[in-house]
Amino acid sequence: MSIKLKAALAGVALSGLLMACTPAENTETAPAAPTETAGATPTAGGMGAEAMAGPQTPYTASEQQMHQAMMQAHGADPQETFALKMIEHHRGAIAMSEVLMQQNPDPELRQMAEKTMTMQRQEITELEQWVTKHRAGSAAPAPGAAQPTG
Repeated sequence: MSIKLKAALAGVALSGLLMACTPAENTETAPAAPTETAGATPTAGGMGAEAMAGPQTPYTASEQQMHQAMMQAHGADPQETFALKMIEHHRGAIAMSEVLMQQNPDPELRQMAEKTMTMQRQEITELEQWVTKHRAGSAAPAPGAAQPTG
C-alpha cells in the first residue's frame, strides 16, 4: 500500500474518530454563544461538562477526561495526531473498565473489562512505539538533502 494511500486512510479514520467523539450540536436549540454553568468543568468548545456529558454516570469523569485529552492531542501530521488521539481514547477505555471493576460484581462483565484493559494497554504500547519511530524518522534528513559541513 502506498504512503499516500495510507495517509489518506489515516485522515479518513481520524475524521471519523473526531466526529464520533465530538458532541452533536443542535443548531435549532443551541445558544448563540457557549455558556458556562457554575461548577461546570470547561471542556473543548467552551461547553460545560454537564452540557456535554448528559446524565451523570459512574463513567462521566473518565469520559470527560478522555474527551479533553483527545481534543488536546495533536501531532506533527495527521498520522501522528491519529496515534496520539487513539492513545488517549484507549486510556479512556482503561479508566472506564477500572470503574466497572470497582462497581460491578458480574463475573462475565468483569472478565470483559479485564480483557479490555489488557488489550488497550498493549495497543497503547504499540502506538507509543509507532510515535517514537515516526518522530525519529521525521527528524532524519531527507535522502539527497544537503548535509551540514563542519
